[in-house]
Amino acid sequence: MHLFSFISKNIKLSRWSLLLLGTTALWSANAQAKLMNLSAFQLDNGLQVAVVENHKAPVVLQQVLYKTGSLYDPKGKGGIAHLLEHMMFRGTDKLPGKMFDNLTQKYGAQSNAYTTYDETGYYEFSDISKLELMMALEAERMAHLKMNEADFLKERGVVLQERKQRFESNPVPLFYETLNKVLWQDHPFASSVGGSEPEILSLTQQDATDFYQAYYRPDNAILILAGDITKNEAQVLAKKYYGTVENPERSFIRPVFAEPKNIDADMVVKLDGVQKPRFVQYIRLDSQTLSKKDVEALSLLATFLTGDDTSYVYDKLIYRDKKLLGVDVGFSYCFNIGGTVSFYAIPAPEWLKGEKPEKQLAEIKTVLWQTVDDGVKALTQKDLDKIKNRMLSDAVYMQENPQAAGRFVGSMFINNYTPDEIMNYDERIMAITLDDVFEAWHKVKKSKAKVAGYLVGQ
Repeated sequence: MHLFSFISKNIKLSRWSLLLLGTTALWSANAQAKLMNLSAFQLDNGLQVAVVENHKAPVVLQQVLYKTGSLYDPKGKGGIAHLLEHMMFRGTDKLPGKMFDNLTQKYGAQSNAYTTYDETGYYEFSDISKLELMMALEAERMAHLKMNEADFLKERGVVLQERKQRFESNPVPLFYETLNKVLWQDHPFASSVGGSEPEILSLTQQDATDFYQAYYRPDNAILILAGDITKNEAQVLAKKYYGTVENPERSFIRPVFAEPKNIDADMVVKLDGVQKPRFVQYIRLDSQTLSKKDVEALSLLATFLTGDDTSYVYDKLIYRDKKLLGVDVGFSYCFNIGGTVSFYAIPAPEWLKGEKPEKQLAEIKTVLWQTVDDGVKALTQKDLDKIKNRMLSDAVYMQENPQAAGRFVGSMFINNYTPDEIMNYDERIMAITLDDVFEAWHKVKKSKAKVAGYLVGQ
């Protein structure tokens, strides 16, 4: 595990697979920059802007994040957020057809996009001299996207093919999706970011237009500029290119998600094409369960448990006991929506040989859970300090890399961190105590919603 890897970065699907002064004042970052030189402001139309200065090379990352993702897909219209991401590369009156891609490629910019449960992001990484062009392109499609039926049907076919390739060539994603549905039930987290095949086939051009008009607006977006640019320069350019983009007259309503019911289930899933059996357990953490300190403490704990091949669980179950071939602990959390703690394990072939799958599931679950719990109890101050130092060494790399810094800042903004909290994140990490870790872990153990699954071949 690496620094900040637990800040609500759920499954991403890219189109290829995958804040101001006076009239612009919203936030004022008074603290001295720690992790980075970060400033933030807001335009009159509500667009939040974050600037991460790094003048070591004449390059810059532009990233536009819309605070919407598959959680906002209307019921029965799963996949529309992801499909709209594809359509954003299909042009406007000023940028017909594939001109957006053609221009970014012509001028040497790296460009891509992604969709998650709670955000859709678009980014360009380029020479600083091309930034104005990149901003003009991005602002144009924020305001004036045009969709025709032929392009829509073509991109819907691409999205459907992505779904088929991901789920038909590998049974593991289908296994994960099945467990997730059981855990989250009617909550949007139960659905795949890209939607199901029947949902994708049912999507219409009007669905995409409605979604675009509802959520793609300045007051629902964040602009991140990271690299060889100052706050003053960013203010001028942001106002020039994004300041004239108007919000629709109608306001949008963020959906309210009903909490799913408690559940404790174990299930064996048999699918064709399984090369190695694998175990997964998901523990649901509902909204408002964790604080920011809890999330930060759990990121440290997960690194201690399965961060590398010297970590506690890895050393115990793979090297010493030789019961597993692979193991990991995952964690994703949205403060206003909830999240999941995940345990993954691939058993060694000789460990449970001859036992029925149900018996193997129960044994792996017991051993893995006990080892994790033992690991929490075994955590010492020395261990915690070592992990903190590791995380801070990762921060040094982030300071050198505008792309890493910009994407980190975007993730933190989406998760309601203020500029001061972001700039002082290293101090927040260093302030975590053993008691903080134990308290956060206790909240995980208190969850009454758990699903364990064991994937085997037919």
